[in-house]
Amino acid sequence: MNTASDRYAEIKRKIIGYAERDNDIEAVVAIGSSTRDSIPADEFSDLDLIIATAEPEKWFSGEYPSLFGNVSISFIEPTLGGGMERRSIYDEDKDTDMIIFTPEQFETAIKDGTAGWVMNRGYRILYDSGRYSAMISEYIKPAVSRPEMTEADFVNIVNDFFFHNIWACKKLRRGELWSAKICIDAYLKERLLKMIEQYEIISSGADVWHDGRFLDRWADRTVIDGLGSCFAHYDTDDCRKALYATHTLFSRLASFIAVKRGFRYPAEAQKCAAEYLKKNSI
Repeated sequence: MNTASDRYAEIKRKIIGYAERDNDIEAVVAIGSSTRDSIPADEFSDLDLIIATAEPEKWFSGEYPSLFGNVSISFIEPTLGGGMERRSIYDEDKDTDMIIFTPEQFETAIKDGTAGWVMNRGYRILYDSGRYSAMISEYIKPAVSRPEMTEADFVNIVNDFFFHNIWACKKLRRGELWSAKICIDAYLKERLLKMIEQYEIISSGADVWHDGRFLDRWADRTVIDGLGSCFAHYDTDDCRKALYATHTLFSRLASFIAVKRGFRYPAEAQKCAAEYLKKNSI
C-alpha cells in the first residue's frame, strides 16, 4: 500500500468496523486514485468510497461520518445514479468523498452502467454483505474514456458555442463583465473541452479523462499552447482577448473533427460569430 493510501488507513478501518457491526450497511467500495494502477494516488489524493446502506440518512445527517475521525468541513451534494455524496475533510486535509446509495440504487447503478463510470478505472471492495462482489465482477469492466459524439451532437455543440461567442461579446459591450467572464471561462470552455477530447481521440487515440482531469498529460502540445491565451483576468480587454483565442482554438479543432469524422460543419455559424467579434474589435 502506498504512502498516499496510508493517510486514510484509520478512517477506512473505522468504516469497515462499523459496517461489520451494522446490518444496514451492505457494502463499502473504494474507488478513485487509491485503487488505480494508472496515475495512482499521491500525497494530494482523496479517499473515494461508495457506501450502500438501508439507512442513508445517518450519512446525510453527519451521524456516521463524525464517528470516523475529526471532521473539519462537511457537506452533501447530488451525485450519479440519483444518490447523494457526503464530502468531508478530516483533520487538516484528508478529503473523503462518500457516495451514499440505498442497496436498490447501488444495484441499479451497477447493472445500468452508471457505477461503471466511476469504477471502471479501478475499485476495491472493503466490505460486502455478500450481495455485490459477483455482481460487480460481472458488470464492471476496466475501460478508458473515449466519449462518442454523433454528428447531431457535434452540430448542436458547434452552433451553441458560436451563439455564445456573440452572447458573451454583447455582455462585454454592455459592461456585464461578470456574466461575460463566466460565459467565456466556464460555459464556452465546457464546449471547448468536448472538442479537445474528440480531437485527441481522433489524432492519437488518447484516453481522455472526464472533466478535463490530467488534460496536461493527454492533450498534445498545440492544444496546451493554445489554451495559454484562452483564460482571462477579471478585465474587459483581457476577456475580449480570451474570447477571441477560445473562438480560434475551438474553430480549428471543430474543423479538423468535421473533416475526419465526415460531419457537416456549420460554417455559417462560425462566419457569423467571427464577423461579429471582428466588427466589435475582438
